[in-house]
Amino acid sequence: MQGPVGRKALANALQIGEGSTRTILDKMIREGSVENTRRGAVLTERGHKRLESSGVLTQPVELDGITLGKHNCAVLVKGMAERIKLGCEQRDEAVRAGAIGATTLVVQDGKVVFPGDDNFPDQESVAPLRKLFELEDGDAIIIGSAFSYEVAEKGAVTAALAIGNQSRRCWTEGAALLSAETEAEDLKCIALAMHELVGRLPLAMRSKNQYGVRCEEGEVVDSNYTGSVLEEALKKGQIIRRTAVSGPYRGVPVVVVPIMRKKEAIAAIGVFDITRGSFTDLMSRAKKER
Repeated sequence: MQGPVGRKALANALQIGEGSTRTILDKMIREGSVENTRRGAVLTERGHKRLESSGVLTQPVELDGITLGKHNCAVLVKGMAERIKLGCEQRDEAVRAGAIGATTLVVQDGKVVFPGDDNFPDQESVAPLRKLFELEDGDAIIIGSAFSYEVAEKGAVTAALAIGNQSRRCWTEGAALLSAETEAEDLKCIALAMHELVGRLPLAMRSKNQYGVRCEEGEVVDSNYTGSVLEEALKKGQIIRRTAVSGPYRGVPVVVVPIMRKKEAIAAIGVFDITRGSFTDLMSRAKKER
């Protein structure tokens, strides 16, 4: 936002409903990034700093043989390459936002390549990207394509933001602490420590190829444990939030976080919120007060 803007004008520019726009602005106001004035909403100094440090830059681009549509928008996402698998997720996010597709590239060993293929495309064909952006190893570029530039930009930015929303909260552990074969006995100390950190809410943890542990009331009560939500998080490599439909915590909200190594989930840890929302609300309030 270069100057004051009204909610209706912003909703039209973003192509979302006024209700969604109001929710977004209210959140940004609470965190101090936006303030309301008589002329409309404006970015605060904090908001400008967050925008400048967001690591997301957009530019129109044409790459022969690579881009998909009449209009294409490239989005540079700094340091996010390790969170991209094959680019299918980014394509799907862009399509859901109205684009006809998206092409995902990563910077690896000084080259701009497709995820999973460090020999393609030819570097001459992606040379325009180096003129648009200052590229470094670990960066990702998402190119949204559509029949208008506005929709191409919306698709690319939506896909770029989804990278952070999906995987930034996952714990990426060190090289030697855990593996896909870690057994329950070796998980106990980590699981119990996390169990205490969340106020002794029931907690479960397992590695990819071995059953794990379940903790209650400061003790390990099961050393051969698995669960459907743990297994889903391991399979998808994503944070899963839902209500358990079976097992000892049936009907209880659960959050499971995968532990990632080289784009593969090697373990997962989950917390069962037996307070049924009270604990989550408490943590949310504590976060806002920081």
